[in-house]
Amino acid sequence: MKKVITFIVLFISACANHVPNFSPAGNELPDGVVGQAYFAKVEITNAVLFKENIGVDISPVNSGLIWKPEVITLKRGGQEREEEDYHHIIISGRPKEMGEIMIHINGYSMGTSMPGSKIDKSYIVKINGGGR
Repeated sequence: MKKVITFIVLFISACANHVPNFSPAGNELPDGVVGQAYFAKVEITNAVLFKENIGVDISPVNSGLIWKPEVITLKRGGQEREEEDYHHIIISGRPKEMGEIMIHINGYSMGTSMPGSKIDKSYIVKINGGGR
């Protein structure tokens, strides 16, 4: 009986925690170098996300970095289709200038048994000069 009660308590508390989690957890992404290829991935868990409810702002706008969702290939019955996964945000490109670039992920998660949550996470990317 104790195991059943423990399971019910853990299950209910897991359902009640609807705050999105971000990885990496801090507010910095890996440093970059002017003119060199940059790649970083942000993972958002504990949230239901779609194209319509999430956005990413990169500033300055002409920094050389862009964002896109990860594209996954789904297979079923011998058929394949590609789908955008907004739980995995890819930041890539070639930084143009030294300094800091702000990555702001915003929007809201969709709720299932409870209302969704606001998404508001910022990261800093430090861009260093190329040592040529």
